[in-house]
Amino acid sequence: MYLERKYVKTMLSVAVVIAIVIITHILGWLLPIEQFFRHIINPSSQTIYQWSITLNEETDQFDSVEELEDAYIKLKQTVIDNEVDQARILFLEQEHEEFERQLQFFRTSTYAHVGAMVIGKNIESLSNSIILNKGTADGVNQGNAVIVGDGILVGTVIRTDETTSIVRLINDSQSKIAAMTLNNDHSIGLIEGGYDISVRMNFIPQHEYIAIGDQIVTSGLEDNIPRGLYIGTIESIKKEAYKPFQEALVNPPVHLGKIAMVSILVGEAIE
Repeated sequence: MYLERKYVKTMLSVAVVIAIVIITHILGWLLPIEQFFRHIINPSSQTIYQWSITLNEETDQFDSVEELEDAYIKLKQTVIDNEVDQARILFLEQEHEEFERQLQFFRTSTYAHVGAMVIGKNIESLSNSIILNKGTADGVNQGNAVIVGDGILVGTVIRTDETTSIVRLINDSQSKIAAMTLNNDHSIGLIEGGYDISVRMNFIPQHEYIAIGDQIVTSGLEDNIPRGLYIGTIESIKKEAYKPFQEALVNPPVHLGKIAMVSILVGEAIE
């Protein structure tokens, strides 16, 4: 009888304890204690969980941290390889687009030309020129016009050897290109560079009308530079009454510091 009473008392005590735990849990009084034990248990459970990860929709089991680290290194290298491949594809796509633009220009003209890649840039502070991978062995000569895209003039060849050429860009301070405006007056002027800062059209007759937005092309008044190659548009005009000429700031349609592929015009147009 005594044992029965003791058993009943024990069960009632357990039930009371369980009820107190449930009530205090619901009321949130046990939250600090629960967080303490969760903080102790989490690192171990996290390590065990990380030993089993899903790759390519398949579950790979790892028996040790070393195996997991090795798999991570391989996965990281794969990601790097994919990024390199994407960069290479993007570069080839951009190169292909530029090649297509130049090819389209020559489909509608009869200029003899040589394609070339930029392999260097002149580092002199007062010069703005690029180095190409084609030279006299490819028919390139001093004075040849150099274009990009669909007939955009970017410079002229100033020096060659058998395998390379140096091109003076139109924004070089020593560059001088005969040009004209595509307006009613067809104003004649001289395109000159401004120390890698600007491109200007100088010696435009004072009495002739030019406007912002007028397009500028080569005039064909000099050897090796065909008529009609595009140079840019007028961005601003400087006109002073006491001077015989006016000048215009010209905005080229391409970034002259980021040229990668060009065409060299090595012969005159065939009639």
